[in-house]
Amino acid sequence: MKIISQIFSFLWKSLKAVHVLVFGTISLFLIIALLGALGSMGNLPIPDGSALVINPLGGLVEQKTAPKPQDLLQGADVPKQTLVKDIVDAISIAKTDDRIKILVLKLDGMGESFLPKLQRVARAIDDFKTSGKKVIAAGTQYNQSALFLAAHADEVLMDPEGVALPEGYSMYRSYYKNILDNFDVSINLYKVGKYKSAMEPYFRTNMSDEDKEARLGIINNWWAAYTSGMESARNQDTGSINALLNDPMTSLAEANGNLGQLALNLKFVDRLITRSELRDYLIELTGEDEETHEYRRVAFSAYLKSERKSEKINGNKIAVITAVGTIVDGKADGGSIGSTSLTKLIRKAHDDKDVVAVVLRVDSGGGSKSASEIIRQELELVQKSGTPVVASMGSLAASGGYWISATADQIWASPTTLTGSIGIFGFIPTIEKTLARYGIDSDGVGTTPLAGAASIDRGISSLYGSLIQAVIDSGYQQFLDTVSKGRKMSVDDVHEIAQGRVWSGEKAKELGLVDRLGDLDEAIKAAAKLADVEDYSVWYIEKEASFEEEILRELMAEVSEYTNSSDPISMVYRKIRQELTFLSQLNDPHNAYVICTSCPLEQ
Repeated sequence: MKIISQIFSFLWKSLKAVHVLVFGTISLFLIIALLGALGSMGNLPIPDGSALVINPLGGLVEQKTAPKPQDLLQGADVPKQTLVKDIVDAISIAKTDDRIKILVLKLDGMGESFLPKLQRVARAIDDFKTSGKKVIAAGTQYNQSALFLAAHADEVLMDPEGVALPEGYSMYRSYYKNILDNFDVSINLYKVGKYKSAMEPYFRTNMSDEDKEARLGIINNWWAAYTSGMESARNQDTGSINALLNDPMTSLAEANGNLGQLALNLKFVDRLITRSELRDYLIELTGEDEETHEYRRVAFSAYLKSERKSEKINGNKIAVITAVGTIVDGKADGGSIGSTSLTKLIRKAHDDKDVVAVVLRVDSGGGSKSASEIIRQELELVQKSGTPVVASMGSLAASGGYWISATADQIWASPTTLTGSIGIFGFIPTIEKTLARYGIDSDGVGTTPLAGAASIDRGISSLYGSLIQAVIDSGYQQFLDTVSKGRKMSVDDVHEIAQGRVWSGEKAKELGLVDRLGDLDEAIKAAAKLADVEDYSVWYIEKEASFEEEILRELMAEVSEYTNSSDPISMVYRKIRQELTFLSQLNDPHNAYVICTSCPLEQ
């Protein structure tokens, strides 16, 4: 038996060595290529009459997840992401660029994205059209998010074998109670809030009625905004999309079972066109590139690197700080919010005498209660110095994301922002039953009732559990007091709409949790008004990426083409990995968390 284990050990080590060697070799060649590309970067030659191609890869995000070298070497799943700001900036520059004749939306590689981000890009497309330049959407597969953007084009073209059919929004979760019971894992949960359903998957086998109520309210709000936006952009009858999805078989029968014809019949697309016909059509509009024999075009990412000018930041500054991801104690890279990392950026704005206002752009479902309060206190210091702070909520600013926003001078949100989730919980899994099953016991002595009272292998004593619950109760009261202070509401009124309940931005405004409805641009203007300035520049404060980080990000973007997979097994694996990643980020020193797990994560 020993020789068998040695053989498998040798094979496993060999496979790992080959894996690292292969990825290392690929990485080396890509690095060389990227260094060459960076070295030659300058003004990109763009022929007159070209098309600017908007071809996002993956989901739209406010901030990209920071790359990690070990992910590359281990062949880990690399998230495909595109910055919303990059797309908006490229479209804005192209609007007045005489070399750019048309805008082409190639959305086949775009992932599902939240409505506030889609609406921001859609507004940029609508603004581009005011220049008189044409916008064409062309593709094979339009997912629900891509279809929303395509609807704002002058012309929507699709391959006859393509699909363009919205399905609606849903929220489902995986529940782990049975498998945890099988392994005798104990879930020690302490919470406050009727709707604080964060840990339900670990002690239930299905969704509670309260969680269903909260989630259904959110997705109904999303769907109403999506359908009304689509129907308005495509000049469809109000309610036509719901009528279709309530009886899809009738509409499909009228199209003889052809999904392309169905999209055409329903006015989701204007024309079915083959790839060769599309090529000829676009060449007719832009002219033919002599080298590629394709239509003249430039991808928005290359265009932006060439054309985005370094704006001179001087005079009155509106500092914009982006807070994206799970809130954790200490430092964190892009895609997460570290209390130390973010407060450092806030202090940078605070210490600059030219900063007249701060806008905190929040896209977070929360995290550590301790870290959230540290960040909020830092923002409060800015306010005490006489500098106004405006919170601008992106797709979600819930639980800890709401905590850090609560005492801002103004809170802005999109109508479809997920916010609220004012609640708190503590969560400690233990495996004393698992060990006992295999005959492993634990015994010992301590000097006080608290000594050794909380252990993963011994469990949580009733006294220690009572202490944690008291901390959670106190934390919830602190949350209520913070919101009460910031929103100028009574604690009882806050409690009435709190209890972990998630609200849409539109409903949150009705309830007083949000001041205004609008996007980042409106929030920046509001901050300037609070600062009583008319002439100002916008200063985006971000952690400066090192040259190595830039190379790694570009490298992983290339590798993602090969490492990302959409097969069912990979999708299940990613979902489980996402759950484990979430658990690994629970680092609050008091085991107290303000997290909205009713809020879906970015893709």
